[in-house]
Amino acid sequence: MNLLLERKSIRRFTNKEITKEDITKMLKAAMQAPSAHNQQPWEFIVVDDRELLDKLSLASTGAWMLKNVNVAIVPLLLPTDKSPHFAIQDLSAATQNILLEATNLGIGSCWIGAYPLDERVKHIEKVLNITGNIHPFSMIALGYPKDSKETILRYDKSRIHYNKRGE
Repeated sequence: MNLLLERKSIRRFTNKEITKEDITKMLKAAMQAPSAHNQQPWEFIVVDDRELLDKLSLASTGAWMLKNVNVAIVPLLLPTDKSPHFAIQDLSAATQNILLEATNLGIGSCWIGAYPLDERVKHIEKVLNITGNIHPFSMIALGYPKDSKETILRYDKSRIHYNKRGE
């Protein structure tokens, strides 16, 4: 539970490099995510090219921190026949696993949403040469936190209901 409570969105990073070993650990965590019918509708692009990170930072106003990281991971949404309606949930679980493993490794992270916003998706596809029926799902900025950030506990019992809403 402590890991879950420690996870927070980090947007300011140091220049310290993330090792390939730690990147692999985050990708292994992503691929351990549950998926409908075990379809695993994902691939991942690890971006560590400065020029590409700068271009990706223009995908949305919320992607600015990519100018300040040395690496990002872009989860890709693959087409699937088994359970296509659950692929979004599958990619969300994989993305969350990356965030949690990053926290476990002392690495800061920020989930930058892309799919299903067409303008963002097309921008990322162009920058990373993604073609066909494969689409970027999100971008994850990764780096060592520049500052410490207080954990805010979000538990709110007024949002919990038993059996029916309002009870």
